[in-house]
Amino acid sequence: MAKFVLTLISATFFASGCAALIYQLVWQRYLFTGLGVDIDSVTLIVSTFMLGIGIGGGLGGWLADQRPRERLRMYALAELALAVIGFSSPWLFAGIQSLSAHGWSYAGVSAVTVATVLVPTTIMGTTLPLLTMYFDETLSNVGVSVGMLYFFNTLGAAFGAWVAASVLFMGWGLNASAWLAALTNLCCFGCTLLAAKLSGRFPGATPIAEKASA
Repeated sequence: MAKFVLTLISATFFASGCAALIYQLVWQRYLFTGLGVDIDSVTLIVSTFMLGIGIGGGLGGWLADQRPRERLRMYALAELALAVIGFSSPWLFAGIQSLSAHGWSYAGVSAVTVATVLVPTTIMGTTLPLLTMYFDETLSNVGVSVGMLYFFNTLGAAFGAWVAASVLFMGWGLNASAWLAALTNLCCFGCTLLAAKLSGRFPGATPIAEKASA
């Protein structure tokens, strides 16, 4: 059962990485309207993604230490939060796009962009340390835990970049692509709830170890 739980969580992290890259590409194209298509706008958006993930990594590590019994719960909530933001992102970024038309300066639009993108990317960043600490409880090897999770997440990100550019943008458009990524996060949320229930990490559940000894 423990192996099934880890496999299920690994699959959600693959899907989460896929959704994250779809978001990055979709939001980048949304923001081109307000910031323009040039090296400055691309650098701003990509740098904000990296900054948010870095901040989230530190926050996720702190949360994992503070609430060791709720790591899967917090990961599930992170996926749910990303789903909510993803579903609303077409309207959210449409508002940012309109700022230039209302007389906002490039600096003002850039500041709003950074503040907006930092929220979901910080949430994304919390997921790796939360899952690393959870995996380490079972595998007792932090190097293996990080390597395995990073592999699945990076593989998912590569797939997300490919499917967005080759399939979604041409056939679905930006809004539908964002909603598909949000649906993916929602599926990750549901699968994590199942994994948490099986592992005994939610109230009312019987831990696997206790079932085995009963």
